[in-house]
Amino acid sequence: MTGITEKNTGDAVSEFTLPDGCMLCGGAVTIRSTPGNGAHSYCPHCHWLSRTRLRMRKEGLEIAYATQAFA
Repeated sequence: MTGITEKNTGDAVSEFTLPDGCMLCGGAVTIRSTPGNGAHSYCPHCHWLSRTRLRMRKEGLEIAYATQAFA
């Protein structure tokens, strides 16, 4: 896992990559979190974009993807 924290106009931007983290193809997924826009993920292999929910727990970082269904 790679983690980068930058300062961008006063906002903290965190970006990291999870190997084998893509829900669709199993490829590496990059997650970027900003205070104003929340977290978003992107898989360069299958081009899957998602809004990601991040939550800090005692055990570590919990990552959840929103599930939507259309009938």
